[in-house]
Amino acid sequence: MKSMIRFVMINTKWESFNFEEYTTELMEKVQKDLDANDVEFYSNKERMRKCSLVLKSKQYFVQFTFIKTHGSSQLKVDISREAERKEDKELHELKLKVKDLIIDEWEQCVWLEDRQSEELAEDLYKNVHSVENALRRLINTVLFYNLGGDWWEKYMPIHLTKKYNQRNDPYKDRAPSFKNIHTNLLSIDTGDLVSILSFKTYRVKETNIFSEENPSAFISEEPESNIEHRQELHQFEYIMNNLMNNEKSIEGLQKGLTRILQGQMEVDKDFWEDYFSPWFSCNQREFQGKWNNFSTDRNHVAHNKLIDRKLYQKFKKSMGELLELITKAEEKFSKYLEEEMTNFLEELEEMEEMEFHQNEVDVREIIAVEAGVKILDEDEIIELLQENINTAFDDIKQDIYYRSDLNITYNEPLLKGSDTVFIIVHNVINNSITVDVEPFVDGEEGSISIVNLLLYYNGDYQESFEISYTNGEAEFNEEQACFMPKIEDDLDISTFEGMETFVHNLLKDKMPEIEDLASFSCGECSEFAVNISKANEHKVGICFNCGHINHVSECIRCYEIINSSEDGLCEGCSEFIDIQ
Repeated sequence: MKSMIRFVMINTKWESFNFEEYTTELMEKVQKDLDANDVEFYSNKERMRKCSLVLKSKQYFVQFTFIKTHGSSQLKVDISREAERKEDKELHELKLKVKDLIIDEWEQCVWLEDRQSEELAEDLYKNVHSVENALRRLINTVLFYNLGGDWWEKYMPIHLTKKYNQRNDPYKDRAPSFKNIHTNLLSIDTGDLVSILSFKTYRVKETNIFSEENPSAFISEEPESNIEHRQELHQFEYIMNNLMNNEKSIEGLQKGLTRILQGQMEVDKDFWEDYFSPWFSCNQREFQGKWNNFSTDRNHVAHNKLIDRKLYQKFKKSMGELLELITKAEEKFSKYLEEEMTNFLEELEEMEEMEFHQNEVDVREIIAVEAGVKILDEDEIIELLQENINTAFDDIKQDIYYRSDLNITYNEPLLKGSDTVFIIVHNVINNSITVDVEPFVDGEEGSISIVNLLLYYNGDYQESFEISYTNGEAEFNEEQACFMPKIEDDLDISTFEGMETFVHNLLKDKMPEIEDLASFSCGECSEFAVNISKANEHKVGICFNCGHINHVSECIRCYEIINSSEDGLCEGCSEFIDIQ
């Protein structure tokens, strides 16, 4: 019988160990905690013991092997089952129960093999391929019709084209039948795929600091825009004078030069707004969030990480939703092509590009280079605070990601006014935890920007957590003829740890996790959230996501709950009848 689960416990401190007594007591605890039947040791040797047990009319086998070597004690555990089963909740419970009962007494637990986790990963990997290939296909189709067959070489940045040209040459050498086809997009990473959706191209503004319409010579009563352009041109000339006299000075002036040149550019093509937004049912921000979650889940599957039943159902759900979103966008675009093919090129020529202008050159950055302090404008402060707030809530989301009984919503705060950014709702008891932000952002030098995070439970205020950013400030030193720091910049996010602890304590006390979910989905909302336990306070068959009462079968012979929506016999009764 092939082992399904294999792990080994290691302890370097034990000098004596009663192997028989230890394994006997362990299986007695397993029998009690899992309500197992027919627990029996059928092979007893000095360093190897085998036993069998029955869980929900299914037989499992556990083998213990004790090894004493090189000053360490090792207990190897092999768990197998009587027959192959696609869904085996009892095997999952058995392996975790054995591990949890003994792990505190050993220094290390090394997981060697888990065929059940591998089977779940193999199934999920099909979903990964479907999602990735669907987005590749959509990108190729949309951009081919909008930009032509050479869109990859013509518009994509050098770091992408070089990366995948180097990667594709060896791939083509291994598969000579496909040497003469375009395959760059087939091998592109998930993160680079979504970057194509948000890609922008730029062009020089018609009116810029170098154009004749904005001369640098002084003009009486000249417009304010001319004064600004003249100042920018003066800064450009100052930087170039330094570079012409000492090319090594680029190290300190590169950032300022880059910002000046960026200020002369404007958006030419916005790939999302121009080519993809019409076909998706969500905005770019929402899709980016879904794809980031998919990339994290995809890496977990692809890198051979362990997967339990809860995580499998979570991955299955999120990947299915993302695939449906992309597939509908593809169907919508295909329908558009069918209906509008005759005037497709004409409409593309008439589409006006969205113009996004770069911010004016920030003189404070040049000052910051000399003074050695960060002086951020309002948008940069918002971006810094957003990044740290996102990280804090991502950590909370990751800690409870496996819980399918919770509906978790996070909206990145814009920090322009009060806003609700984080919501946790229990699907059954409807209790909720919400976090609001109250921002005060000031881009002046030396100012303090504050964001209050207000936490509520069921609408009642519980606690507040404050983070802040102190903007740097510099002053000109006449003696040294340069700017010197006056106020150091400082970011204080120390309250995040307390907020995370507070949220987890609320979840533990007010919104506990519900176990025993069916392996089939709800007939109303298609979620895997159907209760099949009589042990909790909720009705058998209720969907924890939408409240719909599903039919859960009972065995027509023994009246035990069957993990199925169709009436029939449980496995134990079915086997009994077959034997008869």
